[in-house]
This record gives sequence, C-alpha cells and structure tokens, in this order.
Amino acid sequence: MEINIATVISILSIIFCISTFVLNRKDKSNKDTKEDSYKWGQFDTKLDNIEKTLSKIENKLDGYDKEIDNRIDTAMKHHIQEYHKKG
Repeated sequence: MEINIATVISILSIIFCISTFVLNRKDKSNKDTKEDSYKWGQFDTKLDNIEKTLSKIENKLDGYDKEIDNRIDTAMKHHIQEYHKKG
C-alpha cells in the first residue's frame, strides 16, 4: 500500500475542513445563544414595565371611582337641599 504526498495532503485538508466547520458552528451557536438571552432579557424587562404601568393605571381608576362616588353624593345632597326643601 503506497501513500503518496497527494493522498496525505488530501486527508489533512479534509481533517482541517471538518475541524473548522465544527469550531465555526460552535462559535455561531454561542453567539446565537447570547443574542437570544439578551433579547429575552429585554422582553422580560418590557413586560415588567408594562405590568407596573397597568398597576398604576388600575390604582388611578380605583381612586377615580371613589372620587366620582363622592362627587355624586355631594351633588345629590346639594340638589336635595336646593330643590327639595320642605316647607
């Protein structure tokens, strides 16, 4: 069995190509994972901000309900005193 220089070079080039392919895929995989993690972190942050804003709006609406009820009671008392006087 005779191994000449061309065969050795071919085998070495195949090994080199496969190793570079594997290493590049690993680097790309790591970069993709970092980018995905960053994007999910941003997504979580935005959802937290939206949740906080909705909570503030909900609290304000609850306060408005109480304020409107108080105004209606005051207006009704005033109306009754003004227009429904006895005597």
